[in-house]
Amino acid sequence: MNPHRLLMLASVSAWGLVPLLAPAAEFAFQHHYVDRDLPGSSWGQTAIADVDRDGKPDFITGRSRGELLWYRQETPGRWVRHALGERSPSDVGAAALDVDGDGWVDLVTGGAWYRNTGKPRQEPFERIAFDPELASVHDVVLADVDGDGRPDVLTMSDKNNLRWYRIPNDPSRAWQRHDIGPSVHAGIGAGDIDGDGDVDVARSNLWFDNADGKAAKWVVHENIPFGNPNQPYALATHCVVVDLDRDGDSDLVMTENEIKGGRIGWLENRDGRGGAWNLHELPQAGAAKRGAYHSLIVGDFDNDGDADVVSCEMEGIPGDLPPRWFLWENADGKGQRFVEHVILDANLGGHLAIAADVDGDGDLDILGKLWRPRKDNANGGGNHVDFLENLLVE
Repeated sequence: MNPHRLLMLASVSAWGLVPLLAPAAEFAFQHHYVDRDLPGSSWGQTAIADVDRDGKPDFITGRSRGELLWYRQETPGRWVRHALGERSPSDVGAAALDVDGDGWVDLVTGGAWYRNTGKPRQEPFERIAFDPELASVHDVVLADVDGDGRPDVLTMSDKNNLRWYRIPNDPSRAWQRHDIGPSVHAGIGAGDIDGDGDVDVARSNLWFDNADGKAAKWVVHENIPFGNPNQPYALATHCVVVDLDRDGDSDLVMTENEIKGGRIGWLENRDGRGGAWNLHELPQAGAAKRGAYHSLIVGDFDNDGDADVVSCEMEGIPGDLPPRWFLWENADGKGQRFVEHVILDANLGGHLAIAADVDGDGDLDILGKLWRPRKDNANGGGNHVDFLENLLVE
């Protein structure tokens, strides 16, 4: 199995009667600290990529409108911290890709990208602004919305609209901005929602049809029954688009990501064209309110060929209990039965966690960090970066 296999970001659907099923799987994850002394707070950005081309995925994180770091793994419990850059314009969003085509992974955050000089262990990346006016970005998503075979960059927050940028042949010059529509704080998901072969965009309670297939004309459909409408972050979600029930069309997985007690669920694409949605909330054991689900990972964590769902509670927006990490197993493979598993209960929370086969053993592992720490967390109240090693494959 390819050791660089990144998680499948996808969405979940379920329908019909629940058949008789075998018992749910058991999951085991081993926690390792990546960094027990992450400075300050407001660390929003995450990405996983092979920054130094040593054949192993590295972890990237960035501070809201501040410094950027990357971590190189020596062993599961020993990571080396490196400087990546300064003055990130993003609050939260980031995406790793080879912007300039030189074979080295770069990073996009807000209206700037950071060029990997080819010496990432020795020197920071070069900061290049492609839109100096684009700041305070929450979502940065990669998708080929114009159908030219190259990834485009989608961005959004409540400080700016939902838009996309085409990366020019010379990315050191200004990038062309294309507006999609009005924004909310967070919630971009990209995929072929209506089954016509191009990439559409979901945004919390509505989705935009890529009507001409070239991202020049967008038609809005305000029909997604999800999102908390209350301030201060009305309709803020995480969203992933995928065919989780494997019926041939795209569904959605969503969290309400900025509130205590928020929901997590999947929305079934009932007609296969995004014309009608059926919300199915994922099970949550116990009556205690959960901390904010500001992470959403959808991927095959048990290697059974279907997509499971992972999230964790924030420390910065805590619940009634110490923060935990959860995996919802797609127990029947079609989204008709989800089983909740607690995969870490150690008084350590997470924010914008992300997954990949970090240790190269053929299963998906999880990396995460905090927005801000709780004073009573298991790291002595200090900020931390965490690696949850999936023990499925020994």
